[in-house]
Amino acid sequence: MNKISILIVEDELKLLEAYSKYISLFCEIIYTATNGEEALKLYHEHKPNIILTDINIPKLNGMEFIKIVRENDNNTKIIILSAHTETQNLLQAVELNLISYLVKPVKMSELKSIILKTIEEVTPKNSICLNNDFTWDNISNILKHQNKQINLTSYETSFIKCLVTKVNQNISYEELHNYIYLHEDYSLSAISSLVKRIRKKTTKELIKSSFKFGYKIETI
Repeated sequence: MNKISILIVEDELKLLEAYSKYISLFCEIIYTATNGEEALKLYHEHKPNIILTDINIPKLNGMEFIKIVRENDNNTKIIILSAHTETQNLLQAVELNLISYLVKPVKMSELKSIILKTIEEVTPKNSICLNNDFTWDNISNILKHQNKQINLTSYETSFIKCLVTKVNQNISYEELHNYIYLHEDYSLSAISSLVKRIRKKTTKELIKSSFKFGYKIETI
């Protein structure tokens, strides 16, 4: 059983129950919602790895819900369910970086295939090979250089961990700060100081700067 989490949003209770029961065979942590507002609340509370949502749901439709998620999150995998194939919805689906657009009635075999593929994509690999002969262990949260461990503080470890969640992607100063320092007031100088300390322990090339935006870490 995989501990990847999924949020299922469907206003038809029988379908919601059917999806939940079937997907529970492959995914251990399942959250369910019957409307967009409830879905948004659960998303903010639990940050699921995968979202499976119908488009035509009450209070906040599926597209509006996804757009809010995508304002600050391009990492969560999203799969859309719809009874129709409207061109406008398909175009928006492309723009919103979705995994798949499934047309109802959905065959369970098709749903299974998409869910398993998506779970595989979001499942952390034990070790990630980074540039300049560095590796990151996702299980122990340890950074190594040529198999020698780099001693990092808890904040430094959190910084690297945040970058590794989106390797090869720029992450903003604000997102990094919120991930590391939680409820503390935003401070760019705190992030900058953290980067300087890490670079002293590693190399300047490990953490790439994105001018006036943030940082990223790259795989080889």
